[in-house]
Amino acid sequence: MRILFCAYDTPGLVASGPNAWIQRLIPDLRVIHGMDVEVLFVYKESLETCPTINFFKANNLPYHLISRTKFPFIEDQLKLLLQVVKAKSFDMLVANLVIPALYSARYLNKSNIPVVGVLHSHDQFYDSVIYNFGDRSSKGRLTEFVAVSDYIKKKYFNPKSNLQCSVIPCGTRLPQIEFNKELDSSLKIVYAGRLVKEAKQIERLVERFIKTSQADPRLEFTIYGSGEEKDKVVSRISDEKGHKVTYGGVIPPEKILSEVSKHHVFTLMSDYEGMPIALMEAMACGLVPVCYVGQGGIHEIIDEGKNGFVLNSLEDDYLGCLQKLINNPDIYSQLSKNARIKIIDEFSSEVTSSKWAKLLWSYATNSTAYLRIPWFINLPKERLYYGDARKPSIYSRFKISFESNWLKLRLFVRPRARLRTVFQLIKRNNK
Repeated sequence: MRILFCAYDTPGLVASGPNAWIQRLIPDLRVIHGMDVEVLFVYKESLETCPTINFFKANNLPYHLISRTKFPFIEDQLKLLLQVVKAKSFDMLVANLVIPALYSARYLNKSNIPVVGVLHSHDQFYDSVIYNFGDRSSKGRLTEFVAVSDYIKKKYFNPKSNLQCSVIPCGTRLPQIEFNKELDSSLKIVYAGRLVKEAKQIERLVERFIKTSQADPRLEFTIYGSGEEKDKVVSRISDEKGHKVTYGGVIPPEKILSEVSKHHVFTLMSDYEGMPIALMEAMACGLVPVCYVGQGGIHEIIDEGKNGFVLNSLEDDYLGCLQKLINNPDIYSQLSKNARIKIIDEFSSEVTSSKWAKLLWSYATNSTAYLRIPWFINLPKERLYYGDARKPSIYSRFKISFESNWLKLRLFVRPRARLRTVFQLIKRNNK
């Protein structure tokens, strides 16, 4: 059975959880579980600076490419994807969160080729994914969904749903060595992830780090990551004085465990999360989580008071939780051990890749039919919340072409109008 996973890649997309997941899952499926798995990347801009593609290239992992820069419209990307599926005789497609791959179900369903979507979060984009490819969809319904947390599954699927949804967290690698998590005179807290306002609320996190550091000089904070708010984060840290907050730059996925393990506590202050990979990575290294997440599956991984702390609101005593840890080394040590055990037992890459392998192998006896690639790609009018770039309609293209060429034609046919237009332009410029 040949399986094609799909993913996006963009220059600088290092801190993306779904891409870190792809880099771990695909080698595990190929090496540990002996599966014939490849990846199709829909990328943009410079191929040489796309981190996940370069990872696959460096590790001799098979992949295929579609350039969003060269083919900006979903219709063209979808046709190219179908051509790859047909040419390479793939028996199954894991669309992940890739838009043309999701729409491919409209055509792959006719050939009985299963299409699986992955729900990494529960924001408005995934609301639109469920709306377009869930139970209500007739032609384009996906074969199955995988949610990264039970919270997401319960939000989108009820017991009466005709669509199957499995829960498989992304998982994380385990450090190869035991890290010494004994406390000294300071408590080191870290955030690693995307530096964005939506969901992650990075500005709010920076302010809380600064104020907490100023309140207790024993607390030291480091921020890793990249994103649209990076310059603001660096500027805010440098402008404020009398604190112990630093920006540590960007960590590639292969170095994340070694860098994060130098700290004691991991913090998130997000509006919503699916099942944060960065949180799993931190707990795998023995870091104690002290987090606020408005909505999401964080309670599935943090057992309050046993392996970390969940703040019920932004007004909860963040400083008090950190001081409890630094003032009680025995409590910290026990929570640290429990955090690591939680990941080993339930969220390690070994555990999650085995669940993926079981799901994929369940389609091994599925029989596929000949795939016909349509000359014209017909997509539904309802679009996804973002990223659903469609070709202009024939009418729109004709209208744009007519409007742009009408003046040229008018000036060519009527010389007097040509002179009048020139004088009008001169008069307008003089004003």
